[in-house]
Amino acid sequence: MNLPSVAVLVLTLVSVCAAHLLNKPDLQNKRAAWQFKSSSRQLRPLGRPLRPLRPLRQPYQRPMQLLKQQRPRKTSQRLNQRSEGDFPLNAQAKDVKLTNSYNNLYYGPITIGTPGQKFNVSFDTGSSITWVPSIRGQRDYATVPNLFQRYNNLSSSSYKANGEAFEQSYEFGQVAGFLSQDSVMISGLKSQNQTFGEAIIIPNNMFIGDPNDGIFGLGFSNGRDEEPTVFDSLVSQGLLPAPVFSFYLNRFDSGEPDSVLTLGGTNPEYYTGDFTFAYLTVPDRWQFKIDRVQLADGARVSRSWTGHQAVIDSSTSLIVGPMEEVNALNEKLGGKRVKGSPGLFELDCSQLDNLPDVEFVVNGHKLSVSSKDYVLKILGEKWSMCLSGILGKRWARNETPFWRLGLSFMRGYYTQFDKGNRRIGFAKTKH
Repeated sequence: MNLPSVAVLVLTLVSVCAAHLLNKPDLQNKRAAWQFKSSSRQLRPLGRPLRPLRPLRQPYQRPMQLLKQQRPRKTSQRLNQRSEGDFPLNAQAKDVKLTNSYNNLYYGPITIGTPGQKFNVSFDTGSSITWVPSIRGQRDYATVPNLFQRYNNLSSSSYKANGEAFEQSYEFGQVAGFLSQDSVMISGLKSQNQTFGEAIIIPNNMFIGDPNDGIFGLGFSNGRDEEPTVFDSLVSQGLLPAPVFSFYLNRFDSGEPDSVLTLGGTNPEYYTGDFTFAYLTVPDRWQFKIDRVQLADGARVSRSWTGHQAVIDSSTSLIVGPMEEVNALNEKLGGKRVKGSPGLFELDCSQLDNLPDVEFVVNGHKLSVSSKDYVLKILGEKWSMCLSGILGKRWARNETPFWRLGLSFMRGYYTQFDKGNRRIGFAKTKH
């Protein structure tokens, strides 16, 4: 595939909606065909015919039966039990340089073990576990694709066995393996005896085309898996000044400064103005209340919807919302439904500069997403097409609809995740 002539845009969908959101897109001839890929709920136009997903070469249950089953151990200390004075005064916030992979995901380096084994990982605010592929996946079960670096615990003098099974669900399968303990280093900060996952089962199409090895969890530990995250361990060990991390995300191939994850605080170099804060409505999830979602054309509000929750999710590249509201919003933008793909709309490429911002109103403050972030432009040698990056999802009757704000939202706002105060802060990004 010739990258200069065909822009490879990877669309990311949440796991609960991707399976039925884009079933059989009618994008033949002049349009690229779609193939699903499953890492952080991903979909990519590949410019070749749609192929069925390959099943895992071994049943999920078989390796799990071979793993030692234990009850998860509970952490001895939780961040929300610590007062502000408990955090060290001499520790400093650390920046982690991130690489932008076609606006689809952002990854950065970590090392595990002694000597350190290097991995590129994407940073996921929606999950708590950090995992990388295990060398045992190839040797014992042969289910890990040949696209990854693999952790070899036999090569690490600081490795400690754990053996507990773990699993993480995605829409086209599950990542599964066992927990281990070793030193994990990020940006010069080392978490000793850190629990992480060695993955022996990874969906065959996970991370296709992305130079990414695993996941670095930045979510909250919960009752099912109470091992502390790497971030929580760094705070507990006194290596970070506060239980805060922040993202600055650039636009791909834009000439903007490199993307940065700041651990332990914020970096004023990447934002302007004051933060708008939203307090969490769920204790173990980056979820908050939004007043309304609206289209704005200058000072005029075109249309608005009220009464929903939102989740900030760095593992989702787009914006996903309730089907009826998203359909109405995209129709107001002049979008046309893509045949066979509920919730997906094509927009007129010639009108992109005239499209209004989409505004998420939080505590009376408007958080705007411009068309440069919510429109996905796909270029071929003799054709182009534009898709709305705001996708619709249907919920079951017993589910509460919410908005999932992914990377296309986060690129416009420097986003602060404050675990200590259970809040998220938004400040305008310096681009």
